[in-house]
Parts: sequence; structure tokens; C-alpha cells
Amino acid sequence: MPEWLQIAGLILKISLVLQVFAIGLGARWSDATYLFRRPALLWNSILARSIVAPVIAILLIKALSLRGAVAIALCVLAVTPVPPLMPRSLLKGGCRVEYVLGLLVSHAALAIILLPVTLQAMAWVLRGPGPLQRPSGRSVGRRDHSASHRSWDARGSLPAETQESCPNLLMVGSVLLIAGALPLLPVAWKAFAALSGDGSILALALFMLAGMAVGHFLGGPAPEDRTALAIATSSRHPGLALAIAKVNFPEQGTLIAGAIVIYLLLRVVLAIPYLRWRRNASRLARSPHAPPHLPPGFAGRHR
Repeated sequence: MPEWLQIAGLILKISLVLQVFAIGLGARWSDATYLFRRPALLWNSILARSIVAPVIAILLIKALSLRGAVAIALCVLAVTPVPPLMPRSLLKGGCRVEYVLGLLVSHAALAIILLPVTLQAMAWVLRGPGPLQRPSGRSVGRRDHSASHRSWDARGSLPAETQESCPNLLMVGSVLLIAGALPLLPVAWKAFAALSGDGSILALALFMLAGMAVGHFLGGPAPEDRTALAIATSSRHPGLALAIAKVNFPEQGTLIAGAIVIYLLLRVVLAIPYLRWRRNASRLARSPHAPPHLPPGFAGRHR
């Protein structure tokens, strides 16, 4: 993998960690533990993201006879936890704070176990090379969880002066995200040319759409939770996916990175009709209740 691509991946990971930390600073302990206190909702989210999504990836790889970079990209994308950018967009779209932040924290914590186990299971089913190395998933999962866990004291929140730093951290994280993503666009363009015509782009699009449908179906009775889990199931952690690919498949790192970026771009474009439909449905059903608690940096953006 070229050195400049490694630097871009490092910048992406730093930006994502900053945004996790910023969101955690402004969240309450009750929000972070929301899904752990509701086993049915937690199980549905695990079923959608960590069981059904990998199964879909395996079926696509086998059905379309995918090989090489795109098959690896599907595998690593299928097991990554909820990306930290997702909460901000969903909170602005009207989803419940406690459910959205509960998804972020629970899946970051559970990734310590679920990520290596799922990767080994997928490698066994696909009969590929040996299981992917565990340190990538364990170290990143622990880092995301610890960043969130440090956010609360015994009272359930941090002092106001600490919470006021959240918008600044989010801004720095967003700037770093753009800086890390821009160098990957030419890689995605070259990968698009290399992968087009053999079903690879179709597989990435189908994986995203199927994940969204599964999340919507398993999201539970609340309409806003269906929206949140649909987007969460189709959203994948790009920094962690790139890290796993770099460690285990360095010889194909550039093409895998391109496939991951293509997936992210497809997710943004293909999610637009779904989000518009859900927002229109939310407007029709909206009631004049007071908005729920929002972390600093999100205030005034819930609706």
C-alpha cells in the first residue's frame, strides 16, 4: 500500500476517533447504555448488522463469483461497527438520541468480540486464507469504547465547560475527515474503472440496499428507530475497514481502499430516496412534543 494512502487512512482514523470522543462528551450515560437495558432492541441491531449483513455479503460473493479486492472489501465492510459520523446525520433527521447513541456505543463495545469472530466465520465459509488477524478489531474496538466510556461521571454527564468543547472537536474531526477522504477519490475512480463490468459495483450497491432493508425491517415498532437501524446497517466504519485490509492484504490495499470508497459514495447516493421517504413520513406523523435531550453541538438540529 502506498505511503500516501497509509497517511490518508491514518487521518481518517484520527478524525473518526475525535468525533466519537466529541459525541461521547456530550452524551449521557443513560443514552449510551440504552440498548444494553433493552435486550430485544439490542438483539435486533446485532442480528441486522453482525449476522444478516455478513450473510448477505457471503451470498453476494458466491452468487456473483466475486474474487480479490471487492470480495475482501465486502467482508471487512460487513463486520465493522457503526461509524461515528452516523449519529450526527440521524439526530438532524429526527431520530431518537438514546437509540442512535445506544447503537454507536453498544456496537463499538461489542466489536471487540463480534468483529474477529465474524471474520473467522466468513473466512471459514468462503474457504479463503486463514482468519483475519484479531488485533485490528480488538484494538480499534477498545479505543472507540474507551473514548465513549470516559465521557460520563457517576452523575451521568460531564461538567458544562467540558461539554462546550464538543462542537469544536466535531469541527476538527470533520475537517480531518475531508482531508483524509480527498486523496482517496482518485483511488476510487481508478478502482471504478478496474471493477466495472464484472458485477463488483452491482454487488456493493446490492449490499448497501439489502442492509438498509434489513435494518428497516428489524428496527422495532418505533418508525424513527427503523430509520436509524436501516442507516446503521448500511453504514460501515471506513477507517477500521481500511485498517483491516492494510494489515491482512497489503498487496491489494489500493484496490480494496478504492472499493471501500466506492461503497461509501454509493451509500450516500442510494440512501437519499429512503431518507426523503422517512422524513416525509415523519413530518406527517409529527406531534407537538418537546424535543428530547441532545448532546452539545446538536442542539437546535433535532428537527
